[in-house]
Amino acid sequence: MESSDQCSACTNTQCLRNVPLFATLDPDAVHTLTMQMENREYRKSEILVREGDRASGFTVIREGSAKAFRTTSDGREQILYIFPANDYFGARFLFTEERVPYTVQALEDTKVCVLSKKQFTLLLEQHSTVALQIIEAMANRMSRLETAMQSMGGRNAELRIASFLLEFKDSYGKQNGRYIDITLPLSREGLANYLGLARETLSRKLTQFEEEGLIENLGSKLIRILDLEALRNLSVTID
Repeated sequence: MESSDQCSACTNTQCLRNVPLFATLDPDAVHTLTMQMENREYRKSEILVREGDRASGFTVIREGSAKAFRTTSDGREQILYIFPANDYFGARFLFTEERVPYTVQALEDTKVCVLSKKQFTLLLEQHSTVALQIIEAMANRMSRLETAMQSMGGRNAELRIASFLLEFKDSYGKQNGRYIDITLPLSREGLANYLGLARETLSRKLTQFEEEGLIENLGSKLIRILDLEALRNLSVTID
């Protein structure tokens, strides 16, 4: 069940110290910002915000992860984005009155910090570097979404899978000697949904990648990247 309280007991490390967006703020500014934020906790599968709601504020994923999705006209779930720890959502809605066009759901037990529209506006007025970082971050996110849309619109399953592995290695990967181990935030069925593929196609292609020496499947949610350069080449050379 969702719970919430003020962040008065939080430390900078707990809330914002590891969030790249706020990396340039001095410790006093981060502490002040942390004290203004509301701390909320969600159990796995709980809804953080529902499609059609008004955004409650600028939300930072402090621990855990969440997915943004829409429900299609035929009742299927279409996953749009995965938010890992230290990511955020809601910035665009602080500048407009539009309603949230997707639902955000916790993929695991998740802790977030929420900054209200008023507090967020004050932050931007006082710290121009944060405003510039947010603009840059939002532009980068749009670029990633455009790339994802191009990949999803393509016919080649290999490109989609290679692209998602490269995307997820930054948020969910850990260096393990020469290799990178990715702990996936979604089930294979969820990944197939995210990639716009049939589950059988995803499984077959992952097996193909393994046979070609690109990856090693270590479990339903654990993939080891064996040949990063080959994946990069694959993601840009397939038509």
